[in-house]
Amino acid sequence: TVVDEKPLTQQLNNVLADGVLPAVSVVIVQGIGRRDGYPAAEFPMHAGEGVCDLAIIRLKSRGAWLGALLAGYRSPHEFSAEEKESLRGLADMASLALDNARLVETLATAEKIWEQTFEAIAEGILAYDENGRILRCNARAAEMLDMKNEEVTNLTFEEVFARMFGEVAAAYHLAESRDLSSGFEVQTESGRRYLTSIASIRESGETINVATWRDVTQLSEVQEQLSRSRRLGSVGQLAAGVAHEINNPLAAISTCAEAVSRDVRKNEETQRVATEHQWTYYLEEIVRQAQRCKGITRGLLDLTQQRQAKRSMANLNAIARDCVKVAVQRPESARIEFRVALDENLGEVATDPALVRQILDNLISNAADAVSENAGKVIVTTARETDRALIEVADNGPGIPADLLPKIFDPFVSTKRAGKGYGLGLAICAALAEALGASLTVESKEGEGSRFRLWIPRRAPETPTS
Repeated sequence: TVVDEKPLTQQLNNVLADGVLPAVSVVIVQGIGRRDGYPAAEFPMHAGEGVCDLAIIRLKSRGAWLGALLAGYRSPHEFSAEEKESLRGLADMASLALDNARLVETLATAEKIWEQTFEAIAEGILAYDENGRILRCNARAAEMLDMKNEEVTNLTFEEVFARMFGEVAAAYHLAESRDLSSGFEVQTESGRRYLTSIASIRESGETINVATWRDVTQLSEVQEQLSRSRRLGSVGQLAAGVAHEINNPLAAISTCAEAVSRDVRKNEETQRVATEHQWTYYLEEIVRQAQRCKGITRGLLDLTQQRQAKRSMANLNAIARDCVKVAVQRPESARIEFRVALDENLGEVATDPALVRQILDNLISNAADAVSENAGKVIVTTARETDRALIEVADNGPGIPADLLPKIFDPFVSTKRAGKGYGLGLAICAALAEALGASLTVESKEGEGSRFRLWIPRRAPETPTS
């Protein structure tokens, strides 16, 4: 009758250990409980069962001691050579079984650790065979695809890649002519960027491909911001000098043109001749173009100024609401629908409200220009994103062409038709965002509008100096 499911074990006492450890053969113990050298108290398990004679063979595998095999008799017994040989063979088999069991346990532990590590990795990981059939995916990959693990394994790698990055990206990056054992950056249709790596592994004669995806959107934004800062610095050094040099002759040109225009209007004869030859129109055009040039140089100076943000507690919701109110009152906004979606839990943020207002005014004005011809919508949204505050200006206009999107914050890059802008507004916004310690990002797709997002860090206000 089994009275306890726990295994009954007993450690070898010092006397037996001293005899068994150095032994290379069978150790015989005779007279348990009957001889002075082997008192029953040191053999409670065997003495309790009436065992008096024992044969002990150590269990050893690959240099490690695994335990001992014991065979006992309740009556005095002389172990024969045949019995000892049988016990040695049995001990060899027991050692092998114990060693295999230990290896299985080690493998099971290692597999469990591997499973936990595979699932805990923050990158999306997929394994697929030569035919593109998904063999395994971790939790992060399923989360990126907005699917369950078992749903992902029902797809091919090409289907997963297209779902993640779009059909065009899949057709290009997974083309047969491309080397799959490589790393490359892929951008989703929503604008997020992922560093993708695909490597091939030979296993048991088969090829297993492993693909990993890591979201590097924020890192790319920082790198672009640094690159943009360097470009603006180079442009600024040139523009500041050029602007000052050009402003003086521009002022002289417009002043002279205005003086001639006044002289022409002094008597009827000169006015008649000027009208007949369109001199009045030419003079007015000279003044207009000179004023336009002055506007460009003023924008260049604004772009190159090193603005210092003066942080104080600011209500971003109130700033956004005021900027929209001003935009609505412009005559060209009559056919535009403005919407405001403010997060009332945003709270106040320590930033420079004047710079934020200047950025928002420009972004809302650009969005209104983008939808003015089609009577579209402009939506201004605020939200709290962990340690940052977000202000988004979105429109449903024509969007930004793909070739212009990467350099939309560069000076003199504009999507507006000729005469409507100088291509400096967004460059100035980016410079102001940098002064705020914030970041300005854009997502756009042709025919589907644009989203400009200003990410402002939540930080303590500046302490006034006495």
